[in-house]
This record gives sequence, C-alpha cells and structure tokens, in this order.
Amino acid sequence: MTKYFLYARKSTDVEDKQVSSIEDQLAVLRTLAKDEKLIISQEFIERQSAKKPGRPVFDEMLSLIEKGEADGIVCWKLDRLARNPVDSGRVSWLLQEGVIQHIQTHDRSFYPTDNVLMTSVEFGMANQFILDLKTNTKRGLQAKAKRGDYPGLAPIGYLNDSRIKLVVVDKKKSKIVKQAFELYAEENSHLGNISDFFFKNKIKTKSGKPIPRDQISYLLFNPFYIGLFRYAGELYEGNHKPIISKDLFDKVQAVLKKKCRPKSTGSEPQALCGLVRCGSCGMMITAEHKFKHQKNGNVHEYVYYRCTRKNKKIKCAEPAVREEVFDLQLTELLKKYIMPKEWTEELSKKADKDEREAIYSTGKHAQELRSEIQNVSQKLQRLLDAYLDQDIEQEIYRSEKAELLSRKKSLEEKIGNLEQGAIAWVEPLRNWIKDAKTLNEMDEKVSLPLKKQNLQKIFGLNPVGIKIGLTLSVRKARGVAKKQWAIVTDARQKVGKIETCLIVEPKGRIELPTYSLRVNCSTN
Repeated sequence: MTKYFLYARKSTDVEDKQVSSIEDQLAVLRTLAKDEKLIISQEFIERQSAKKPGRPVFDEMLSLIEKGEADGIVCWKLDRLARNPVDSGRVSWLLQEGVIQHIQTHDRSFYPTDNVLMTSVEFGMANQFILDLKTNTKRGLQAKAKRGDYPGLAPIGYLNDSRIKLVVVDKKKSKIVKQAFELYAEENSHLGNISDFFFKNKIKTKSGKPIPRDQISYLLFNPFYIGLFRYAGELYEGNHKPIISKDLFDKVQAVLKKKCRPKSTGSEPQALCGLVRCGSCGMMITAEHKFKHQKNGNVHEYVYYRCTRKNKKIKCAEPAVREEVFDLQLTELLKKYIMPKEWTEELSKKADKDEREAIYSTGKHAQELRSEIQNVSQKLQRLLDAYLDQDIEQEIYRSEKAELLSRKKSLEEKIGNLEQGAIAWVEPLRNWIKDAKTLNEMDEKVSLPLKKQNLQKIFGLNPVGIKIGLTLSVRKARGVAKKQWAIVTDARQKVGKIETCLIVEPKGRIELPTYSLRVNCSTN
C-alpha cells in the first residue's frame, strides 16, 4: 500500500503573494487525496522561502521518504517543493530512482517512468522565476535609489510612511538623534554615552535593551542624516529631509577617526557630579554619603563632595566639602556673570542692525557658490557618461561620485548658512544674552540640576586638557569661564573705574556669541 506525505508551504516573500494560504492548500490537497484514494500518513507544513536550500521541514520529509516511511508526495505544485537547483535536483533524483514513486499536484501527476525532461522543465521554470524576480526587484530598487527614494527601512530619527511610500522625519526621535550627534562632536563623549543617552530618551532595541555600541557607530557614520544614502555600495542624493548639518556630520566623523575619547565616568550619584575637578590633582569630584547616628536614635545624612583620588602619580590630600556649602559657593560664582539690563538692550539693538547688513551682503557670495554647484553637477553628468561608455571602472566611478556628491552637499550647506547667516548667529547671541540676564533670578532655592545646567553653560563640561572649567581647591569652588562669559564678569569689575569697556570681543559670526560692544562703565 502506497503511503503519501502531504506537503504545504507558503512564505512571506514577494514570489508567494499569489499563492494560496496554507489553510487553502491543505483543504484542496486533503480533498484531492480523498478523491484519488491516496493514503496520507503525515502532513508537513512549512512557512519558509524555497529560494535557498536548508528548509528543516522539507529536509525532514525527504529523509523519512529515504528511510521508506512514505512512497509519494501530495503538494499544490512542484514549486512548493523546490525553487532552487539543489532541492529540485534532490527531488528529481529520488523520483528518477523510484524512491519517490509518485508526486501528485492539484493538476497533474509525476512518476519515475515519466520523461525526466518534463519534471526538470517545471523545476527549472520555478528556479528561473526566482532569478527573474531577484533581478527585477534589484533593478526596481536601483531605479528607486536613483530617484532619491531610499529602498529600505528608515534609520532611527525617520519613519517609513506606508501611505506615501516615502521616508519622513520622526519629529520626536529626530531631535534626540541631532542631540546625540552634538554630544559626540564635543569629543567628551564615547559610544557608550550615546547609547545611554538614547536609552534615557526611550530609544532602545526591540528587546528593550540599550543600543549596542557597534550600531551607535554605524548611526554616527550614516550619511542618511545629511540627506545622502548608500545603496549597493553607491552613494545617492536622497529626497528625505536632513536632520543634521554637513558641518556637524564632518565634525563627528573627525572624532570617530581619532579613536581617543575619554572613558565614561559612570553614573552620577549626585546632581553636581561630573562638573568639577580637583584643583590639586585634576581628578573628578564625586559625592559621598555619610551618616551620623545620635544617642537618641536619630540618624542624620550628609552629602560631601571630595576628590576621587584616582591620580596614581599624586597623593591628593584635598579635603571634602559639605554639599550645602559647595552649593552656596557655586551660586555666588553664577552671580558674577549676570548682565545688566542696559547692556542687554544695547546689544540687542546692535544685533538687529548687523542682521540687516549681513543679509544684504551675502547675495553675491551665494551666487558664486551656485555657479560652483552647477559645475559639480556637470562633472557628475560627465562622470556618469564615462561610466556608461565603459571608459572608467565601476570602483573609480563610485569613488569619484561620492567625492563630488559630498562636495555638492557642502556647497549647498554653505549657501544655506549664508542665506540664514544673520539668523544663525543672532539666535545664539540672544540666547546668550537671555542666559546672562536670567542668572539674576537665581537664588539658593533653585534646584541643583537647574543650577548645574547654568554652570555648564558658563564653564563647560570640564574636559581634560582644557583650561576652562570648575575646580575645588581648599574647600572652595573656583571657576575659569568661557571667553564670552569671562568678558562679562571682567566688564562688571571695571564699572566705576574706567569710562568704557568691551563687553564681547568679535571673533566670527558662526562661533557667536562674539559681538563687540563698548558701554559706559563709569556708572552702574
């Protein structure tokens, strides 16, 4: 008595879109077996593509047939069994040798005595279908890439909009991605810091874990965020909106190449940790909890800030300081950088005037850059023509194309910076003025995290090797501020002593706040 295995397969791949569901296949094949009086000893169901060898259910079924547990197969069509030369060759050989005595599909039968060519043709058609599909799919994706439409899953900060079939900006996550690039560009962060930053902002893996460092590295290296993308080893101009500037991207690439970033300082037990260095040995200041147990049973908790004493060359003896004392000292430091109201008003007026002049003067330079962009576009076209005419190799074409596209992107960004130049530098200037003015509202009741934010604006993050920053020396907080802030406190000290003083020294608008203002210092 001939026994049969029933085999049903459907994958999620493109080639299976027109194939009946597993349930429909089973219903038809069971009815077919009943009508043809075929005895089904076991059913095998598989949800996997047949493009490549190595399907576990299929392999198990053939192994059982080779052991003699069944003599035939019932399936929808031969392409359900195999769509690759390895599997189709195995089935054809077993059929030819009589190990498989009969294969019954919904529309025909296959026997060992049949013309081998007929079976081979049907298997060959299934295999050719996959090859054609692969070629057509690849061709379609390349055409999509050339149009500027990214043929893949959108990276973090973007979304695949199924309605319009385009990549769009994720308004919430894009801001976090931009902040991550800015953090890394400062050279005082490493990949672990960025992963922690993402995790704190609820950007994590599907399993809920922090994003691995290698993925963070790939993200920071991805030109997608400046409006370009790589596909099949080639760089394309995308239709999607950039999240970050080309200038910021280049800064991050420079930091990535250095590979010499400081190690993470770990978690911060208190708000002011990670902000101050020891004035004696240069190590970071950390917080330490201490408890005082009284005879009446009361327990008092104190927080002290002290040197970590991790400098192996120096035996640091810097004493600790109580948190409340340290806090008051930092508050007094902040008060030195308050900007008087009359100064801010005058600076604002001069900024408005300079903004108007800057807009007027950028037109000519922008036109020169547009001409250069046109020249680059012509070079790109000539390069493409040379490649299509087979005058240059593919590797040379891709390399030169990437270089020209990068150049074009830089020129476009320069134009944008020029046209928005006034706005670009005025906004940070006014933010700086606002920060200086609002320091006047600071008092001892302000929360430590908010106080830390203001201290970071004035003194920076205290990186190693930089002269600015906060230090603790002999239980006293001391600070060397950034240049624009140092000039403010210097001017305040000169009030009543000289007639005029310079508030902000000009240095170049892109790096503002950098503005020149002489004010009357003879009175308050």
